[in-house]
Amino acid sequence: MNRHNSIIFIIAIFLLSGCSNFNNRQLESALQTAGSNRQELEKVMQHYKGDKQKENAARFLIQNMLGKYYLEGDKIDQFHHFIDSVYQIEQEEYDQQTINKTYRTNNNLQRSSFKQQTDLQRLKADFLITQIDAAFLAWQKPWNKHLSFEDFCEWILPYRIGNELPETWREQYYNTFSGLLTDSISTAHDACVAINNKLIKRPIHIFTDFPKPADIRPSSLIHIKFGLCGDYTNLAVYAMRSVGIPVSTGVIPHWGRGNNNHSFNLLYGEDGKYYDFAGGEQNPGDHLRRFEDIPKVYQKTFSVQQNSLIMTNTSKEEIPTFFKNPFMKDITEHFPFIHPQTVSIPLTKGNTHNQYAYLCVFDPQGWFPVDWGRISNKTVTFNHIGPDIIYQVASYENNSLRPLSSPFAVDSTGEITTYECLKEKANLHLERKYREPTQLAAIPPAFVGGKFQGSDHADFQIAEDLYTFTENPDFKYTTIEVNPKKSYKYYRYLSSPNIRGNMAELEFYDTNSQNILTGEIIGTDSTSIYNPHATKYNVFDGDPLTFFHTRDSMSWVGLALSKPTHINKIRYIIRNDDNGIRKDNLYELFYIDESGKWASAGKQTADQDDLLIYEQIPQGTLYWLRNYTKGKEERIFTYKDGKQVWW
Repeated sequence: MNRHNSIIFIIAIFLLSGCSNFNNRQLESALQTAGSNRQELEKVMQHYKGDKQKENAARFLIQNMLGKYYLEGDKIDQFHHFIDSVYQIEQEEYDQQTINKTYRTNNNLQRSSFKQQTDLQRLKADFLITQIDAAFLAWQKPWNKHLSFEDFCEWILPYRIGNELPETWREQYYNTFSGLLTDSISTAHDACVAINNKLIKRPIHIFTDFPKPADIRPSSLIHIKFGLCGDYTNLAVYAMRSVGIPVSTGVIPHWGRGNNNHSFNLLYGEDGKYYDFAGGEQNPGDHLRRFEDIPKVYQKTFSVQQNSLIMTNTSKEEIPTFFKNPFMKDITEHFPFIHPQTVSIPLTKGNTHNQYAYLCVFDPQGWFPVDWGRISNKTVTFNHIGPDIIYQVASYENNSLRPLSSPFAVDSTGEITTYECLKEKANLHLERKYREPTQLAAIPPAFVGGKFQGSDHADFQIAEDLYTFTENPDFKYTTIEVNPKKSYKYYRYLSSPNIRGNMAELEFYDTNSQNILTGEIIGTDSTSIYNPHATKYNVFDGDPLTFFHTRDSMSWVGLALSKPTHINKIRYIIRNDDNGIRKDNLYELFYIDESGKWASAGKQTADQDDLLIYEQIPQGTLYWLRNYTKGKEERIFTYKDGKQVWW
C-alpha cells in the first residue's frame, strides 16, 4: 500500500468510527496498520507507564506515523554511498558540474527498484525510546521554556523530517553543536543564531537540480558539502532540535514567478510568532523578505492536520497530489511582509459539479495548485495569497486541472486584474522565452572598462584599443563595427578590473571576406575554482551558454591568426542564461483563449538571434513561448507597449 493510499485508508477508518476522540481513533488505526509490529509500538507506551508526559509523547509519535516511510534498495544504497564519498572530500571548492554528472552517470548503471518501508511496520521499541528520552533531555533548556507540551511534540520530539533512513541522530548532533550554547543564552532566537552561525561557516553549494531518490540520512548530512535547499534546511532542523531549539521546516510549494519550490527553516519564538531563516545561510527574519513571488507558505508538521483537505474531504471527489498530504499547515498569514490578500473569484470558465476549486500558479509542466477553496454560487474564495503573481482557478477532474477562470493577478491593495483574450490582434516582437537572469545582474555593469584590442604581439604589450565598454552591455548577441589602423595577427577581449572574464561568445570578422576568423585560442589559463570548466576555449565553441571565467580580474581571451588580418566588426555575447531567441531553434507560441485554455499560435523556426515575430495574435491575454530545440526555462508573459512583461 503506497503512502497516499495508506493515509486515505486510515482516514476512512476515522470517518466510519463511532469513537468521539480523534486522537484515540488515530492511535488505534495506527496500531492496526502496524500489523505484526504492533507489539513493538505497544512496548514503547508500556515502557513509560507511570510517566504521563512521556507516555503521551509516545502516543503522539505512534498515532502520527501514518503515511511516514523510508526507502530501501540498490538505488538507495548507491545514492548514500556516493553522498558519503563526496562529503568526505575536504577542499576549498567543489566542482558541482562534475559531481552532478558523475552521480547521474553512475546512477544509470544501477537497478532503479526500491522498496517502501513504513515506520508503523518497521520501527522498533528501542529506537523510539532512545529518541523520546533524548528529546525530553533537550526540553530542559532556558531557550525552550515557552514550549507547551503540544509545542514540544511538534517542534522538538519528531524522530524524522522526511523520508530519510531512520537513525538515532540526536546524540551525534548534540555532541557537535551543544558546546556553542553558553550560559548567557536564554532565548530561542539567540540559541538559533549561535548554531546557525556555525552552520554558515560550512560550504554552501545549493544545487537547483539533483535527482535524489530519498532524503540524505542524518549521519551523512552532518558532513554536508553540497545539496538542495531542502538538505540545508534538514541539517538545521537536526542541529537545532538536538539541543532543544524549536525549529521546523517551511515550504513554498511553488514560486509565483519561477519554476521551482523552496524549503527553509522556521523558528518558534517566545512570542508565539514564526521566524523564517535559511539553515547555514541566513539568520531568523532575514530570509523570505528577499523574495517577491511567494503565493503561499506552509509548515511541514509531524502531526496530522485535521483541517487539511484530505482530512475534510468526505466525498469521493479527486484532489491533487499536493493536498493529499495531511502534514502541511497553511501559515501564510504569519508573514505580513508578503502582504497576503483574500480574493473571491467568479468561476466564468468551464463547468464543474465539484465542491472544491484550486488556486494555481504557472509551471511549464502544467498549472500547479497552491491553495484550495470551497465553491459557493459559482464563486470561490482564497485567503492569504501572495500579491503580484498571475493565478488561475481550476477544478481537478480525471487526474487533470481544468480552468474555471481567466488568469488574474491581485496587487498588495487587493485590486484584481483579469487577463481576458480580446478580439483585437497585433504583432508580437519576442526577444526571450524567460525573464532576464537576475542572478547575473552584477555582470553587465562590471563590463564597463573592458576592451577589444588588436596587436602585433602575442602578449599585447603594444596594442590598439578597438572598442571600450562605456555602458552596460545586455544579454543579447551584439555586433559592433571597428576600424583598426592596420591588420593584426592577434585580437582579444580584455576584461575590466571589475570582472573575471565572463565573455560567452566572440567572433572576429574578416574585412575582405566577412568570414568569421579562426586561429589558435590564446588567453588567461587560470580558471576560477568556482567554475573550473569555464575555460578560454568556451568563448569560441559556438555555445552561448558556456563562458570564460577566470581566477583574477583583467583576464583576457582571443585569437592568434595565421597571418595579420584586418577586421571590420566584432560580434559577442556576454555570460548569459541562453534564454534569448536563438537562430534556427524551433519555437511555439501559446496564449490563453476565451475558454481559459492554452491555444497555439503556431510554430516558427527563428531566422535570427534575439528576435521572433508572431503576426496578428489576440491581445490582452497571457502568453507562453516554448523552445523545442533546447532549454527548459520558460515563463509566462503579458505584452504591453511592444515589450514582454514577465510573470
